[in-house]
Amino acid sequence: MDLRSEFDSVEVPEEWWLKRMRIHRNALLVASDWTQTVDDSTSNRQAWADYRQALRDFPATWTPGPVAEFPEPPEVV
Repeated sequence: MDLRSEFDSVEVPEEWWLKRMRIHRNALLVASDWTQTVDDSTSNRQAWADYRQALRDFPATWTPGPVAEFPEPPEVV
């Protein structure tokens, strides 16, 4: 994912990259909340739980910059 904006100046502070990455990562977590409900119908609940954990771990392994390669979500079955 490209974290750049058309409004960026030449130098983008590292903390801006971190904030942008976390905003997108948090949106991915919220979008996958449905996979962890008790009465969900997905048969690959553990795969989704692993994906969500990978998203939570992502900031610790990411080098701040204009690109963030987030983990791919599992297929919906």
